[in-house]
Amino acid sequence: MDGSPAGVGLKLEDALTFWKAEFSQKVGTERFDKEYAYSIRHNYGKEGKRTDYTPYSCQKIISSTPGVGDHHGCPYRHFSEENLRAALTKMGVGGHAMDDIMQKVQTRHYQLACTLTFEAVHGISCDTGVNHPNQYFIESRKALELKRQPTM
Repeated sequence: MDGSPAGVGLKLEDALTFWKAEFSQKVGTERFDKEYAYSIRHNYGKEGKRTDYTPYSCQKIISSTPGVGDHHGCPYRHFSEENLRAALTKMGVGGHAMDDIMQKVQTRHYQLACTLTFEAVHGISCDTGVNHPNQYFIESRKALELKRQPTM
C-alpha cells in the first residue's frame, strides 16, 4: 500500500479544495491560505524539501498529542466520549456496535475500536484490523464497490 496522499487517489488540487472547504469553516479562507495550504503542498513534495511524505500510521497518530485548537488526531484517542458518540451516530453506528466500540476506547484499544467501526459501517469483517488511515480508506472503497455490484 502506497502511504502517500496520492496513494489513495487524491491529487494535490483535490486535496487543497477538500481541506480548504473543511478548514475554512473553522479558521476562515484567508487563514487557511496563509497557514495550511503551504503544508499541504509541502506534504505532496511541491514545497520545501520537495519530499513526498508518507502519512502517519494509526500508532503514530494515536501516540501524538494535538495542541489546543488543532484539528487532527485519532478520534478514538482524542475525542471526548460525547463527541465520539456523536460522530459514530452520524456514521450510522448504534446499539451493540456503539457499546462495543466505546468499551474498546475505555480500555485504550483504539485501533480495535476503529476496526469495529469499519465493520459496523460496512457490514463486513476486517480480519486484518485497521493499522493505517489509508488502509481504512482503501478497504472502505472496496466495500462500497461490492455493495454497488448487482446481485444475482
